[in-house]
Amino acid sequence: MLYLPILLRLVLAEPALRPGTAAPPVVVQRYGGGMQTLKLHGHRHLLVFFASWCRRCPPYLSYLARDRAVRRTGVELVPIDLLPSELPGDVESLWQRLKSPAPLYLDRYGEIADAYQVTDLPTAVLIGADGRIQAALVGVHGRKDVLRLLRAPRH
Repeated sequence: MLYLPILLRLVLAEPALRPGTAAPPVVVQRYGGGMQTLKLHGHRHLLVFFASWCRRCPPYLSYLARDRAVRRTGVELVPIDLLPSELPGDVESLWQRLKSPAPLYLDRYGEIADAYQVTDLPTAVLIGADGRIQAALVGVHGRKDVLRLLRAPRH
């Protein structure tokens, strides 16, 4: 099975990176083609690791992408899909349903998830304007928790 090593990394990974540590560099494949190095400084970013096959992920990602209060926090949403080629077409149909203005990024081999020590899906990692990790939310969290995190004092 092609994705067994990636699934094992998700299960056996170390705990998430600690707040205050420098965010690892992110080189992603942009959905539709092309590689891109993301600049994770200058303003806050919310990296959201998900998978099209994860039942909890689409509703959570939809909420993060479309909620007005979340958008008003000024945090840039960076959705990163793990294992996108497992079921061809799922990623495209998911993104069309979400009607998200955010670009979609792919982590075909789990390298970014490894760098961010993602242990469960969905996982959201908040990176401050200084390029340091502020917090991580593992699993699905309610609107109050997400907004509290995003409205916390900026670093």
